[in-house]
Amino acid sequence: MLKSMTPDRYLGITASALRSLAAQPWPGNLRELRKVLAYAAQRHPVGDITETDLPASHRSAPTRSLNLIEIAERDAIVSVLRAAKGNKVAAARQLGIGRTTLYNRLRRYRINHDV
Repeated sequence: MLKSMTPDRYLGITASALRSLAAQPWPGNLRELRKVLAYAAQRHPVGDITETDLPASHRSAPTRSLNLIEIAERDAIVSVLRAAKGNKVAAARQLGIGRTTLYNRLRRYRINHDV
């Protein structure tokens, strides 16, 4: 994927960056991965992408695994945010929670605000 995004230059990924990427839940699947790689490639245009080149939300593995209820809540938030085109007020309203609660959940589940 990285090669197809930057065919005119060499870009690699260090082992630590790859471990960080592999540890993510990836609710956006390939679309989200492509976005993260594009961000890293812009910050580090040649050579090996390191963990520090990744967005802060994707730099390290979560401290613990989410349980099934947390996974369902995280997936619902991501889905509604996408449907609302990133509009947090509309997403919070549709989820039936306050905007502050939504922001707390975004931090807790490490959801990229640009979903």
